[in-house]
Amino acid sequence: MQPRSISKHPHHHFGTRLADRGGRAFTAVAGAAVTQASTAIPSIALYTSLLHHVLGEDGFLTTAQQMDVLWSQLEGEQPFLLDDAGRIRLDGWELDATVQSQVRTQWDQIATENVTDHADTGWFRRQVGQLYGWNVPGIDYDLPSQTAVPWPQPTA
Repeated sequence: MQPRSISKHPHHHFGTRLADRGGRAFTAVAGAAVTQASTAIPSIALYTSLLHHVLGEDGFLTTAQQMDVLWSQLEGEQPFLLDDAGRIRLDGWELDATVQSQVRTQWDQIATENVTDHADTGWFRRQVGQLYGWNVPGIDYDLPSQTAVPWPQPTA
């Protein structure tokens, strides 16, 4: 399969229309993230857990942090980090050669009995739980909650 040329890239049409008005269109490529999809795609949960194990809390950029970087680029506070196809790259922290080498080393050492030694599976599990409202810091799940709530009635 041949890669698309920039003129056939989906944002090219919008970019042409926006250029006539002084605007631009971009495609952004984000780094790894914990999402509903990342729990369903084989190996992504493991890869993301390995990546977090290698980078730790300070090196792994959340989706919110990545969007902050994107916004800073769009606002002109930071220069655009573009690849050869003109896409904004937000995944440099992840694709760094040293980081990828460390992830590969951990990946090669994983076995069922030692996965927690090489991958941050507990962190991944907590992140997934928080996507669904479980284990959110500051929430007391032992407090009683109202489970029967009347349907709101329309007002005239």
